[in-house]
Amino acid sequence: MTTNYKRTKEWLDLAFDNIKTLISNYKISEYSTCVYKIQLSIEQLQKALLYLFGLHFRKTHEPSKILRILSNNNNIQIEEENIKQIKNIVALAEIIESEGTATRYGIIRGDKLISPNELYNRAKTDEFLKNLKEILSILIELFKENPDFKVELTTFSEFIIKIEELEK
Repeated sequence: MTTNYKRTKEWLDLAFDNIKTLISNYKISEYSTCVYKIQLSIEQLQKALLYLFGLHFRKTHEPSKILRILSNNNNIQIEEENIKQIKNIVALAEIIESEGTATRYGIIRGDKLISPNELYNRAKTDEFLKNLKEILSILIELFKENPDFKVELTTFSEFIIKIEELEK
């Protein structure tokens, strides 16, 4: 049987793989791929957080909606500081989630298909990257009390440093 901790770690591993890929792609100016990987990793980080809280859910590309419900539910015993942190993650995640499938397929404006390569430049990517970095910082706070996630905490910190290096 899969435990919540095991499933949390699995979702974190998926997110970490996507963050590695986005960092590599950023270095070669593949910004549309970066934005897609940012979107995917933020989704996976939120799913890890949901499992950490013991919640199981159906497939979704908008886990922020579940986290929003969780953070507004007075019947669930979560410390007030953690509620604030969850709400911050939700606010940041909703920004990239609102891009929907544009990160993969582009958008249609009028009679023209605008590709992800045309939509996402370095400046736009940097906005989303900043949000990912902030989510990683918040997750450090949420996970730091749990000794089962020592390795993951280190990885969060390493990714924050790598993202800061990209921003220079």
